[in-house]
Amino acid sequence: MHKTHMVSVAAMVTNERGQILLVNSPLRGWEYPGGLIEPGETFQQALHREIREESGVEVEITGFVGICKNVERDIVNIDFTARYLSGELTPSEESTQVIWATPEQAMELITFPLTKKRLANMLSGQQEAALFCFKRNAAFEVVEDINLSIGQQSLT
Repeated sequence: MHKTHMVSVAAMVTNERGQILLVNSPLRGWEYPGGLIEPGETFQQALHREIREESGVEVEITGFVGICKNVERDIVNIDFTARYLSGELTPSEESTQVIWATPEQAMELITFPLTKKRLANMLSGQQEAALFCFKRNAAFEVVEDINLSIGQQSLT
């Protein structure tokens, strides 16, 4: 049996005013930038490429937020935070519009349940990584949800 996992990366990019970068995907509506890692790419390379392709901006990766997995389609999503460095907001084939939104506006504009849950994790500011698995049957269903401390725990 041949098994393949797809891995994607995404980031909540913020600017100096605390606004969040959103792209309007023709497939999923408003979301933060991200996409699949291509063969031979690192997480960081893929994240920088996807953000640049979807929005036209350059960023600095500032943190790790968590991982989630679609247990039905074997897609693993890895989420980060990032800080805007430069570039003009530029739509693409993958994003029909690109905007800066307040966190409240972002939570209102994003309607896709998985994307909304992941953004809530990104906005939480917690010092733990969010790990959850989900199914997308008739509705979005979280099947496992835990938070783990980031970093090594003392064994003494």
